[in-house]
Amino acid sequence: MRLDSHNFSPAILGKIVRAAARGSSFDDAAESLADQAEIAISDRQVGRIAHEVGAQLRHARDRQVAEFQDPQAQPAALIAPRLAVVVVDGGRLQTRSEQPSQGPGVHDPAWREDKVANLLTMSTQSHDQDPHPELPRCFTQRRAVVELVQGIAGQGALADVAEAAADELPALTVFAPAEEEPEPRWPPKPLVRTCEATLRSSEEFGPIVAAEAQRRNFFTAQAGALLGDGGAWIWTLHRTFFPTFEPVVDFVHVLTYIYIAAKAVGGPAAAVWERYLGWATACWQGRVATVLEQLRALLEAMTPPPEGEETKPTDPYEVLRQTIGYLANNQPRMDYPRYRRAGLPTCSGSMESLIKQFNRRVKGTEKFWNPTHAETILQLRAAYLCEDERLTKHLKDRSISPFRRYETTKRRKAG
Repeated sequence: MRLDSHNFSPAILGKIVRAAARGSSFDDAAESLADQAEIAISDRQVGRIAHEVGAQLRHARDRQVAEFQDPQAQPAALIAPRLAVVVVDGGRLQTRSEQPSQGPGVHDPAWREDKVANLLTMSTQSHDQDPHPELPRCFTQRRAVVELVQGIAGQGALADVAEAAADELPALTVFAPAEEEPEPRWPPKPLVRTCEATLRSSEEFGPIVAAEAQRRNFFTAQAGALLGDGGAWIWTLHRTFFPTFEPVVDFVHVLTYIYIAAKAVGGPAAAVWERYLGWATACWQGRVATVLEQLRALLEAMTPPPEGEETKPTDPYEVLRQTIGYLANNQPRMDYPRYRRAGLPTCSGSMESLIKQFNRRVKGTEKFWNPTHAETILQLRAAYLCEDERLTKHLKDRSISPFRRYETTKRRKAG
């Protein structure tokens, strides 16, 4: 019957592992297995199996990183992609101490960032002129923009500012369904996605992403782009491992800063909205210098906080100061008209979706992971979300797997 050490057949084991990777918890996975597959298993056993397979995936990933350091390493993919895109970002999860001497319960709880990479091959085409010079309609509808800003800023450094902005939002109107538009020639379309995730530092994350890019032959692609939210560590990763890729600041994060700054300046709701539209359109069209000039003039007209006094993140002066710093630091990576002409992406909507998929598995008010288990479950979730059948292949090929084709001793000797 080819049962493994857990006394499950290969087919049942595969169902258990996928349920553990797909569900929001091990308890949820156990209930799904009982209801849909008539498999009686406890949540504890689901967890043991999930962490065992996750640890194997972690070892395979680390082995791939070690092989990447070898100058003789060759990519697994033989065909160079037309466009290779790497998007990096971070989610959040809660950890606890894993020292057994502290006894049961949650000890030393803390929020930590899990770093995620989205590696995409995309179909694309270049253009003689900017294929979309006007600000996209989704960025000109108030309800969509407000929800977008709350979703982006609520998870990062501007969380306090976004919360304050949300309290002051004008009443939202219900928009009529938008008329259908012709299929645009831009942006590029995703083909195949793989992803990597870890709790490790950005210094360790870089080789993990680069090793996966090497495996997929990204470094021989006709064109490459690396998108990020503007964090300094992302551009360090770019310079170290992806210097030939075009660095691009995700426009949605730019829009978030712009919107919050427009609200911080104050005034009637209509004036705030017009201010936002003007700045967002200027950035979309590559006129970042114009926006910076206006922001600096507004900042100079404000009374700075007393020297030595701690400034709240929601203080208008602090909001404008942060926005100016963000745009000034990232201005060289915000040439959006040129990126569109080259057929490169400028937004990372697929990455935000991917982060939410990871968060659904590892983030929660009652989820406190010890770091070792967090790392293994991140590997399991990443393998499940990859579009190259990574998890299925691993279950079939792992050294202790009953999926292996066994041969008799006589056949082995004869071979």
